[in-house]
Amino acid sequence: MIPKIAYIDESGNHDLDTEKAGASCYFIVCAIIVDADKNDQFIKNADKIKRKHFQSSEMKSSKVRAKDDHKRRIKILDDLLHLDFTFYALAVDKVEIYKDSGYQYKKSFIKNLNGKVYGSLFQHYADIRVLADETGDAEFTRSMKAYVDNNHVPDLFFKSTFELVSSAEYIGVQIADFIAGTLAQVYEGKSGVALQEKYLELINYKSVGVDEWPVKYSPKLNADTHLNEFDQVIMEYSFNRAAIFLEKNRNNHDDETKMQVCALDFLLFQSHWNNALEYVPTHAIMSHLRESGYGRISEQILRSSVIAKLRDADVLIASSSKGYKIPREFKDMYDFAVKVDSQVVPQLRRLNKARKSILMATSNKLDILKGPDFPNLVAFIDSMQD
Repeated sequence: MIPKIAYIDESGNHDLDTEKAGASCYFIVCAIIVDADKNDQFIKNADKIKRKHFQSSEMKSSKVRAKDDHKRRIKILDDLLHLDFTFYALAVDKVEIYKDSGYQYKKSFIKNLNGKVYGSLFQHYADIRVLADETGDAEFTRSMKAYVDNNHVPDLFFKSTFELVSSAEYIGVQIADFIAGTLAQVYEGKSGVALQEKYLELINYKSVGVDEWPVKYSPKLNADTHLNEFDQVIMEYSFNRAAIFLEKNRNNHDDETKMQVCALDFLLFQSHWNNALEYVPTHAIMSHLRESGYGRISEQILRSSVIAKLRDADVLIASSSKGYKIPREFKDMYDFAVKVDSQVVPQLRRLNKARKSILMATSNKLDILKGPDFPNLVAFIDSMQD
């Protein structure tokens, strides 16, 4: 796997009293991920964008006001889309966090929630250098470094490292600040239509995942108000099964399981932020997996090692000729049934014909399905009518 560099910054504050003046409802942590061998060119191109839009000052999201439907922010995002990077982010909904929990304390809040991002990066990349913006005084910086080294940096078989740096000296951290601030505009409901469209473009071209915490999988955009009772049951059950799988397996270091987590995250995210009624094309899932470090992914591997294994784990995934999706209504599951019927039943009929042909040719002495290996298959075929 190609060595990576991740630049990290955040948007929002730790205060759980979201009714207080100046308190954000969301805390966003963003990691800008760059191939180490392309980092010099990334820095060179990023500096040009910074000078164009911010002259000699730091690139900061807070310096870009929301006037004129975010026109200046959108122009900056247009330029950033041409840079060679991907990003991963965590969106923390502070409204959903218990006010008397340990997260009420700033140090615990920062360490644990930023730590979720660091842990995810170290899980997915065996060789990554993480550079995060300094937070707090020197004592807190030292304790943060020790916390991450002890709790998230893998063992000696990995080459990953963690450092706290000054954002003024690292343009990558400044871009992380800008992307985090843009996500905050969307999650806080301050984006407007134009910026929301640009955000979706940014997601489609640059994101390897945006996780939400506490975990909750319910529609935000494209809300379904037309669903009948059974559609609602299907949607809620599907999203809950996906959430259970992710919570159970997010820290699993098995490569195949990590690939399943990555693909499921992507399907869920597409269901949230893009047209929920659309299927996600196979090539889009494969492209996302390749961007996330799974370079040898093929359609066969996607079907057998990812989609099939997720379904074996009771995750509901609908499929059709258009791709895959997390089902949200009866029609999605009906489409899946139609696809299975069109593929499986003809194969069973062909197998049955071949079985009968061999039986006839050997005077019923050889049954290719005889023995202990195919009891379920024999039962299905015997129940079929020609």
